[in-house]
Amino acid sequence: MKLRSLRRTHPPCSATRSLLAAVCGALLLALPVAAMAQSPSTTAAARAQRGAEANLLVLEVRLDGHVLSDSLVAYQDGAQVLLPLGELARLLTLGIQVQPASGTASGFVIREDRAFALNVDEALVSVNGRQKSFEPRLATVIGDDVYVSTRLLAHWLPLTLEVDLGRLQLDVQPRERLPLQERLEREESGARLRADAGERADLGYPRVISPHALLGVPFIDQTFAFQGGAGHSGRASEAAYTGYFTGDLLGMEGSLYLSTRRENLVATVDTVDRAAPGEGRATPVVARTSSDLRITLARHDPDAGLLGPLHARTAVLGSIVVPSVPNVMLGSPHGNGVLVSNRPLDQPTSFDRHTFRGDLPPGWDVTLYYNDALVGFQSARPDGQYAFNDLPLSFGPNEFRLVFNGPLGQVRVERQSFLLDQSVIAPGQTYYSLLQHRTDNGNQRTVAQVDYGLTRSVALNGALVRKPSLTGDEDRTYAQVGVRGYFESMILGAQVTQEQGRGTLAELAMKTRVFGYSVDFIHLHRQGRYDSDLLVDPVNSLRYRDTVRANGTLVNSALPPLTIAVEANREALPNGEDRIDAAARVSTIVRGTAVSNSFAWYRGSGETNSYGTLQLSRRMFDMGLSAQVGYSVRPAWSLDTVSLIADRALGDAYRLSAGVQRTMRSPLTLMSVGLSKNLGSFGLGLSGSYTSKGDFAIGLQLFVAMGRDPRSGAWSADAQPLAGTGAVSARAFVDKNMNGVRDPGEELVADAGFILNGGGRHPARTDATGATVLGRLQPGQYTDIALDPTTLEDPQWKPLTSGVRVLPRPGVVEVLEFPVVATSEIDGTVFLLRKGQRRGIGAARIELVDEQGHVAATAQSSGDGYYLLHQVLPGRYSLRIAPEQADKLGLGGKLERALTVPVEGDFINGQDFELTSASR
Repeated sequence: MKLRSLRRTHPPCSATRSLLAAVCGALLLALPVAAMAQSPSTTAAARAQRGAEANLLVLEVRLDGHVLSDSLVAYQDGAQVLLPLGELARLLTLGIQVQPASGTASGFVIREDRAFALNVDEALVSVNGRQKSFEPRLATVIGDDVYVSTRLLAHWLPLTLEVDLGRLQLDVQPRERLPLQERLEREESGARLRADAGERADLGYPRVISPHALLGVPFIDQTFAFQGGAGHSGRASEAAYTGYFTGDLLGMEGSLYLSTRRENLVATVDTVDRAAPGEGRATPVVARTSSDLRITLARHDPDAGLLGPLHARTAVLGSIVVPSVPNVMLGSPHGNGVLVSNRPLDQPTSFDRHTFRGDLPPGWDVTLYYNDALVGFQSARPDGQYAFNDLPLSFGPNEFRLVFNGPLGQVRVERQSFLLDQSVIAPGQTYYSLLQHRTDNGNQRTVAQVDYGLTRSVALNGALVRKPSLTGDEDRTYAQVGVRGYFESMILGAQVTQEQGRGTLAELAMKTRVFGYSVDFIHLHRQGRYDSDLLVDPVNSLRYRDTVRANGTLVNSALPPLTIAVEANREALPNGEDRIDAAARVSTIVRGTAVSNSFAWYRGSGETNSYGTLQLSRRMFDMGLSAQVGYSVRPAWSLDTVSLIADRALGDAYRLSAGVQRTMRSPLTLMSVGLSKNLGSFGLGLSGSYTSKGDFAIGLQLFVAMGRDPRSGAWSADAQPLAGTGAVSARAFVDKNMNGVRDPGEELVADAGFILNGGGRHPARTDATGATVLGRLQPGQYTDIALDPTTLEDPQWKPLTSGVRVLPRPGVVEVLEFPVVATSEIDGTVFLLRKGQRRGIGAARIELVDEQGHVAATAQSSGDGYYLLHQVLPGRYSLRIAPEQADKLGLGGKLERALTVPVEGDFINGQDFELTSASR
């Protein structure tokens, strides 16, 4: 809340005082309780407490440019990051197994002769026969894994592990060749892993399509805020509520944003009272209430199955985001409308530009990175949204990362990648977008855009737009047509836009790479009185504009890598005058701190201006830092704004934050401080601020996200946002009759884990009811979910199906069953009869064939003729010697037999073969 101009200091009202006293008491009471919890009497209690104290992280794991997992659970404990040894070993195919119940791990590293053993309770490790001790705090058991600090892991294993907390990434750099690296080189790109382009491989799992409900129980992110303050103009108090609701509604994906605020103001009016000079008269102001409401109904289908013959991928009704149209209009302000499109969901909002918009709860901020360069920072706005509009895309990789930081220490990362040189439309393919929009002030916009693939390298594009003029007194109509050619080293484009009755604008463009830098050349030529949201100059009537844009990374051994972006524009006017403006941004990362300096320069109409912004962002271990300095160089040097915000994690899930902002021209200084505590199911924050004008405020903020598991009907609360994500309620059970449905009496499977997208294991495990909720799944992208067989208690249990493929929806919990079956082992010996004697023979190939004629399992006999078939599913089979081998060697005898594997998972022994040879 921004306090009104205050003139005389008054104490907070009685209600505010009571509220603040209660909050302070609750926070202070939590301190001794937490201190008592730090003295557990048992090892198990110590481990549980350790997990509660540490800050949970979800990391993306990268190896040689491949994403091995986007959901590795880690913990940040002070200056250390603890990684799960068992899960890391599984991802990297290291031969190490953990036993969390005993706090031990054993196995080998790369080769079987390099033994590894770990005992957490005794703080001892043995690597390659050499026993060492370590600091006990650097390794612990949390949940179902042994968590070890990156420092110890790098010392024990031939790995360099670099954790970037700003990006929430773990970069694995092997110091020795790993078997996984060799396998990845043999596999085709994208067979199991998604590459840097951000594409997610289809693992071939059957798809589960759940119908949209008429009315679903929503996920809710909500913030309750209270603030009171006083200053030189009086006192004020405010109560606010912000809620973001998502879930199925009327057979569509529904979202509702609600913000309501109530202010109570008591202003001081200075009067001149002759009887009592110097006193003022307090005049109460009637309480004011304001609110904001946005509702959206949408359907998204990556397979283009919406609206029958329209084959749409997107259909949105209500509050929508209007994409920009090149050279015609920018994205429109708030309003309501209808949008239908069949464009792929993972493509940018425009051919060479992309817009990021979304909801941002109060107290949150978001930092934008482009190709690892810091390019923007935004705090929560009064409308509860953030927006980075019309960001230019270049030839080559365009990797964006949005890092969201909450007031209670929450961190969330969203990633999106585009490759324009691979975005060519297939021949005969048509992409379209149809939109009708009405802004809050009544202005209407109609947009129709279409792209058509003419050949394998050439695409046509067109658009029709009707929008209000800049003055709002009339509507303008635009028609646009263009062509783009996609070639190996460049993209060429040309288009013409006609504004009805006013003029035209022609564009020639080229995107390419020069010496490793992405370079754009754009020429605009204007005729007549053409104008738009992007080209407005009614007086001088711009003739043409030339634009050059370049970005890339400069690598120098003496300096850290520098990401450089430069843009220069030259505009020619009819009177012969030129206007030139240029902008440059240099970004780098120095010891974990992202530094970016943007500078802009303009010359025209007899004046020259230049200004810049220096930004720093750092999030290392238990501390975060964000700083920004705005300055001017021409026409005169000046320091315009300075802001510095820092936060630090304290023990027991507390976080302390402080900030200072200084505006030089006002001048005004704002200082703030906050203390927050993450209580797991909700977060609580206490804040205070003071300005150089003598105004102060004290506030309380409570954040809680809520969701309901439809399987159990239980509600859960969380201090992290939930509404923007989807979830799956997964249950594992032993399916005795193999019908895929849990029948009465079938055993439930506890402590089972699940693998997402063929990579990392989700942190949730099934409970005693065999169920768990796999939360925070990205909507609009298919997610492959498989039961992890290594987490099953019985080694003879096996998932009945390989996995399922789901399309998560915001605020919706999919209910899925994961049947497990008890398998059998079949063994026997292959004998060769010769001269009345029999002996075991090796290298015989045994096949198990199901009723459909498919080979379900194979084995090869050892030197003494013994063979073993592992984890055979129940059913009727034929057990045989491989026919091609029998024919080649001239084997006779009984080469095949019928076999029934029971559902109980019994061992089937003594399935011997007695063979004869034609050469005997």
